[in-house]
Amino acid sequence: MEERESSCPFQRAFGPGICGMHRRLHEMMAAPGRAIMPVIRGAGIPVDLRDLEDEVAVVADLPGMESGDVTIRLTSPGTLRITVRRNEPPEEEWEGYAVRERLSGEMTRIVSLPADVTEEGATATLSNGVLAVRLKKIPEEQGVEIPVREEA
Repeated sequence: MEERESSCPFQRAFGPGICGMHRRLHEMMAAPGRAIMPVIRGAGIPVDLRDLEDEVAVVADLPGMESGDVTIRLTSPGTLRITVRRNEPPEEEWEGYAVRERLSGEMTRIVSLPADVTEEGATATLSNGVLAVRLKKIPEEQGVEIPVREEA
């Protein structure tokens, strides 16, 4: 599937192939069992990740975003994808800028979670540009253990 130009801020400068490479790189770096790719200060979606007793908490800074701009998807029990969209201003609003560093389009952060979680009971809130997601852990062991004994 080819990505739309507005969803990939690098396409204009580097061509159409860079968007798929960029997405795949982030998916590989956030694959379960690997360390989360560190975010370069000032780029990406910075997150804090807490491993609590019965849940995992993810907090992300999304200044200027509204709830309709944010999509959260649990792509596997151990992986969360946060996507934000900022609309590009009309061409006439670009006049007069000497520097324009604030990106528009789509940005995604894939987070490897420290434990497997379920979507049941999940909550997500956005307040003053801070996204807070709480996900219930999947219990590691359920049921009652049955002892095994040697037979003579």
